[in-house]
Order: sequence, then structure tokens, then C-alpha cells
Amino acid sequence: MPSEAPPPPFATSLSDEERLAALPPSRRALAIDWGRKRTGLALCDELGLTVRPLAVWPTGSRKSLTKRTATLISEERVVCCVVGLSCRLDGLPNQATPHILAFVEALRRATPVEVVTWNERLTSVAAEDWLRERGIPRQRWKGRQDAIAAAILLQDFLASRMPPWAAREG
Repeated sequence: MPSEAPPPPFATSLSDEERLAALPPSRRALAIDWGRKRTGLALCDELGLTVRPLAVWPTGSRKSLTKRTATLISEERVVCCVVGLSCRLDGLPNQATPHILAFVEALRRATPVEVVTWNERLTSVAAEDWLRERGIPRQRWKGRQDAIAAAILLQDFLASRMPPWAAREG
């Protein structure tokens, strides 16, 4: 009687749902760098390890921006949304703060994911430095600076949530 062939090395009898349940919980986060004219977006992977600038959108109305963002959150399976909170260097609110907080509240009503604010202090300056160091001409910054600032914001946020055992020694 012929013997049965062994199963393929990675064969499993788990269903798709069981395989998904066995994966670590997603840490996919979206960062938003709100601006009166343009809003930068950045996204991280499901493990919360790699961050990439995603897009720069015209800000438009709060309703429009909220709707576009909620759609993106759903499409990208985002579990946490981080909105940069603009304040003066002394920590007090500036002219943009009330607009950002109103957007945050609208986004919380429009989506089931966690929406948090994070101090965006000097992320635009850091984005300018990043672009300058790479020799990108200033006239091409407009389309990139806000998304890079959002990526810097997201990296900072994710690093703050990293467990102490995962911190790199340096």
C-alpha cells in the first residue's frame, strides 16, 4: 500500500479567520498634520515599525476633510489616528489650535478608531531640515513638507508607545 505524501512544510488546517486571529493586533496608525491650506498625512505598517509620508491634501472644509480622512481610515484599516496639535512654543494654544480641536472632534464622531492629539512642535522645521539635507530644491518642498512633518509626528508618537524592552541602546 503506497504511503501518503507528507503535507507541504507550511500547510495548515486553520481557516482564514483563525489565521487572522493568530496574528498580532494591528498597530497601523495614521498621522495628520493639519494646516489651513494643506494637510499632510503619513501611515505606518501593521506592526507600527515603519512610517512613510502618504499624501498632502488641500484642507478644504472641516466636513470634507473629515469625510476623506474617515474613508482613508477604513480603506487602510487604521486602528489609531494621531492629529498634530499646534501650540505656541510656551505650550499655550495658537490661532490654529481651535480649528485642529474641532477637526479632531468631528473625526471622533465620524470614525470608530482612537483619535488622539500629539504635540507637533517643530515637525515642520524638522521636515524642512530633512528636505534641505537631501538637496531637494525649495520650490519642490510645498508638496512634500506637510507629509514629511506628519511622518515625523507619527515616528515620535510610535516611539513613545514602544515598550521599554524594545528600545534600542545606542
